[in-house]
Amino acid sequence: MAAAAHAAARGARVTVVEKTAKLGGSGAVSAGIVWTAPDDATFRRVCPDGDPDLGRTLVDGFDSAVERAREAGVPVSERWTGQMGFGVAHRVEMRALLERWQETVEACGGRIEFGASARELLRDEDGGVRGARVATAGTGATGTEVAAAAVLLATGGFQGDPALVRAAIGPGAEHMPVRSHPGATGDGLRMARAAGAAHASGPGDGFYGHLVPSPLGRWRQDEFLALTQYHSQQGVLVNRDGRRFAEEWRGDEVSNQSALRQPGSRAVLLFDERVRLEHAVAAPYPHGQVADRLALAEEVGARVAHAPTLRRLIAHVAGWDVDGDGLTATLAMRPDPLREPPFHALEVQPSITFTYGGVRADADGRVLDSEGRPLPGLFAAGADVGGLQGPGYVGGLALGLVFGPRAAEAALERSASHAGS
Repeated sequence: MAAAAHAAARGARVTVVEKTAKLGGSGAVSAGIVWTAPDDATFRRVCPDGDPDLGRTLVDGFDSAVERAREAGVPVSERWTGQMGFGVAHRVEMRALLERWQETVEACGGRIEFGASARELLRDEDGGVRGARVATAGTGATGTEVAAAAVLLATGGFQGDPALVRAAIGPGAEHMPVRSHPGATGDGLRMARAAGAAHASGPGDGFYGHLVPSPLGRWRQDEFLALTQYHSQQGVLVNRDGRRFAEEWRGDEVSNQSALRQPGSRAVLLFDERVRLEHAVAAPYPHGQVADRLALAEEVGARVAHAPTLRRLIAHVAGWDVDGDGLTATLAMRPDPLREPPFHALEVQPSITFTYGGVRADADGRVLDSEGRPLPGLFAAGADVGGLQGPGYVGGLALGLVFGPRAAEAALERSASHAGS
């Protein structure tokens, strides 16, 4: 939608193909925190194997992207620092912004096709993309051809497709709870691959998500944020051997990836009353949701323990198939988050919000083939582009706000060069 509104305002005739009944995908259900690394050096430290051109473009384009949202007339908060431990951030009223973008597209003569699914890319004799085949309720599964001088893929990643997740991330990954909009099932990746696009390698095989309670008796979209255990950064994480497996200080989103590789893809988070009061029941960041994450975890059926002493807490956690002797030894070496009784423990599991893998593209959204050459007429933005981040996380909503308009500009250039053809 960031790309569509930008292109429409610049005079393009835009068609948005939206497979569900609402705009915005995961962005529409997010907390609206738009953030990224404050500078290129920080980006390279957090994502040392990330694509340097994409990273530099994201950092350099962040402020102007936020300003575009403000100019659209929607609420944008003050800037703060320290998001995810190192980033700069604003809160943007995303639903209002999506509505404003829709108004822009439609006022400029564009249209939004709800309940429509793109099935395949249409290609000309030279291999360039000239549109897409789109299926709607009225056209049936085969769909109808929609001609276009340029096509932008912005389908939100492939976390909703278990087979693609398993292939990209590894065995067991397909069982993670999906913490995002259900429509992100890899449509863009499949269509791009069929058209000859390269897959971004390296850090693209990681994923963004957060630790959530285990087991889950229910998993509702309106509770995703409240069930996220952001405060794992302040506690101790152990596996079933009772041993630490992560550097908790790096952030819950990094520990989340490490937890996938542990026995049973489960872990236990332990912390004291100070951490509970200061972090588990408080907003995790400015303008964040205030919720009692431990109480909600109990409500949805997770394994939760409270005890007046560490010895009793260890005894309780040992009943969760965790090695009690190993846990005793671990806590003897790491007492800092476990000083003020009562003490608390929660079994957690990894979840996935979006994938770091995707198609290979340049900083202007041009989708590239295996030789690094642009596929004429094909562009991508957001989570459909891989190789930018991992294992560190440097932004989600910012990807659309920064790269969407850039891809739109590149598409407009191509449209202008093909005018009349």
